[in-house]
Amino acid sequence: RSFWVARAEAALIENNRSLEENQNVMSGILDAAFHALFVINDKCIIQMVNEKACEVFGWKKEEFIGRNVNMIMPPEIAAHHDQYMKQYIETGIKKMMGTQREVTAQRKDGTTFPCSLGISEPGQSGLFCGFIRDLTQEKARESEIIAKQVAAEKLSTELRENQGIIMGILDAAFHALFVIDENCIIQMVNKKSCEVFGWTKEEFVGSNINIIMPAHVAEKHDQYMKNYLETGMKKMIGTQRELIACRKDGSTFPCVLGLSETEKAGMICGFIRDLTKDKAAQAAVLAKNAELQIQQNLIMSILDASFDGLFVIDEHCTIQMVNTRSCEVFGWTKEEFIGQNINMIMPPAIGEVHDGFMKNYLKTGFKKMIGTLREVTARRKDGTTFPCRLGLSETKESGMFCGFIHDLTDEKAAEAEILAKKRLAEKIIDAAFDSLFVINERGIIEMVNATSTTVFGWTTEEFIGQNISMIMPSDHAENHNSYLERYMKTRFKKMIGKEREVEARRKDGSTFPCMLGISEVENGGSTQYVGFIRDVTIQKSLLLAQAEREASDSLLYNILPEHIANRLKEDPSHIADLYSNTTILFADIVGFTDRTSMMSPHDVVVMLNDVFSRFDYLVDIYELNKVKTIGDCYMVTSIPSDELEHDGCARVCRFALDMFKAVRAFNNTGPRHGQINFRIGIATGQVVAGVVGTKRFLFDMWGDAVNVAARMEQSGLAGQIQVSKEVVEKAGSEFTFELRGTLNIKGKGPMEVFILKSAQEPAARHSEIDRRKSSSSRALRACSMIDNFRD
Repeated sequence: RSFWVARAEAALIENNRSLEENQNVMSGILDAAFHALFVINDKCIIQMVNEKACEVFGWKKEEFIGRNVNMIMPPEIAAHHDQYMKQYIETGIKKMMGTQREVTAQRKDGTTFPCSLGISEPGQSGLFCGFIRDLTQEKARESEIIAKQVAAEKLSTELRENQGIIMGILDAAFHALFVIDENCIIQMVNKKSCEVFGWTKEEFVGSNINIIMPAHVAEKHDQYMKNYLETGMKKMIGTQRELIACRKDGSTFPCVLGLSETEKAGMICGFIRDLTKDKAAQAAVLAKNAELQIQQNLIMSILDASFDGLFVIDEHCTIQMVNTRSCEVFGWTKEEFIGQNINMIMPPAIGEVHDGFMKNYLKTGFKKMIGTLREVTARRKDGTTFPCRLGLSETKESGMFCGFIHDLTDEKAAEAEILAKKRLAEKIIDAAFDSLFVINERGIIEMVNATSTTVFGWTTEEFIGQNISMIMPSDHAENHNSYLERYMKTRFKKMIGKEREVEARRKDGSTFPCMLGISEVENGGSTQYVGFIRDVTIQKSLLLAQAEREASDSLLYNILPEHIANRLKEDPSHIADLYSNTTILFADIVGFTDRTSMMSPHDVVVMLNDVFSRFDYLVDIYELNKVKTIGDCYMVTSIPSDELEHDGCARVCRFALDMFKAVRAFNNTGPRHGQINFRIGIATGQVVAGVVGTKRFLFDMWGDAVNVAARMEQSGLAGQIQVSKEVVEKAGSEFTFELRGTLNIKGKGPMEVFILKSAQEPAARHSEIDRRKSSSSRALRACSMIDNFRD
């Protein structure tokens, strides 16, 4: 019996160890996620958070666990959150579950920030999972996993439960997940991976991860893993990088890959975010929202374009009508509102004097608030106050006053009831933010709001009865009636149900860019068309300014190394640094003076431009630093930064070999003044580098290594690459050097010098080279963007 007890105990311990390893893997995956994670129970109590949540919100895990999740909400949301959960538990109606919505969250220090919230209910666990993506900070960081529980039996149960929860969380994640072993074999994927790539989980598990890579990357991926396991050098792990992935059907798409290593389990975890689908999803959401907005009837569209809460009061300040949103915002029912004084929604200091304001207006007719928008403070039934924007209008025919109230602490969404009287509804239209036009089937204007008269300059009386083409530039106005006639015949919608940027014309003849949205409304057997117009002049100006800044930055990056340019933008004072690990190359045309003495200045410039442009292209490919050209001399260095230059010498050597390929290509073009040849010298060592001057910046270098490189070129042989002994030692075993001998170098004395002969071809990195090629045209693209905006 003791034997079987011992075996059972050993099996339990092994089971616990296995579950603990799985828990470590799952928790490691969650802590590598891009976004903050919260798991709560049906009482809104936080059961689990990841490290990203602590980074984003400022609390520790210990401060999170066991507390109500409303601790991360602004007070006006937190006060109602438990009631929302209770309603969902009772009714099962999902409003937020399974969706993504933009909300406002609150950090420990009281500051708030916008974020995207996605909520799911994994399985039948009775828990709820929320992913929070900070819209002000997209990059995520990895964190340590949750500490292990103490008791073995309790740990076994909790690990099983947590494993099920975590699997549910992973399958609810926004992005594709892959877990592979050291042989690149897929061990685990989530549902999102199957959706994105097209394979099933069964097809994924046991396959090599290179099935999701383009062929030219896949064939070398196993070697990358072997290199990492042998050297421990991390190039991709712990970083995020944009690359190309391949689906089952062979199509490719751009994505962002983030990798982390679960050390205890010896696994590599990768999160993949499909950039194409994200953009398409955003566009689809915007299109869907616009379509749903336009499909509403005329009055509901007007109300939804206005503030959230609606109040109609008489001249005695008595409430005659409210909408449903008013009840939601303030906490009273409609029955409690009707017949009460409007000062019930005001702080006492304002409420006490409000009736006097109304009497003064009725007596003098002088408007202070009516027809304006103003930020004020309002009071709820529970006594709490909140900031809001108030817009007032007067319906003189009925002696009523209409007020729209927009809660500035909540989302821009309003559900309002349609007002019964048409004349009152027409006055409500005047509180809308955007210009509104209602036309009939012949294009005749039947209704406008006050904003339309303000924006376009005509009065309401001048608008009514006129053709809508009066607000269009002449080239569109003369064809507009034919557009309407064609639509009436074909019913083919080009503009209706969509938003489009167009040009509009004011009464004074000036034009401005605007966004136009049109919907079709059936009203009493006739068809009307409702158009909302929003002036986007400011938005376009902001886009132009942004494009100009990008163009300026691109031009600066073409002049200086990127990290030096960034320093110069932050601090325009002198930049001078000492670098102990920089490789310098000088190249010079053999017999340049004799050759150019027989050439015209134009031919000399054309020849140098052709050859040096080929060298410039190679500088971008190898990510080197072009210092300057002096006549026929071309000076290049590795990027002068210790943290970047672990392979700078090797890249300069490969650049030098490719320079001679470029010269041969030039010579094969049959140059007019004969073929040319170069001498190249390379040295490596300590340099001083800095930005010289305040106009036409030059990032120049000085030091013994610079002088040695110049001497290597001057004492070199035509068609050869002469290097110092230090270059041979640093370049690596992939290069072949030949000892030339000992030369008496000016300023240095006897030195051993070598000839660089060849190099082994490294593993191809096509996507990286493509990125380097594209970076050389950033300034041109940025300038093109500015021209497009100005046009």
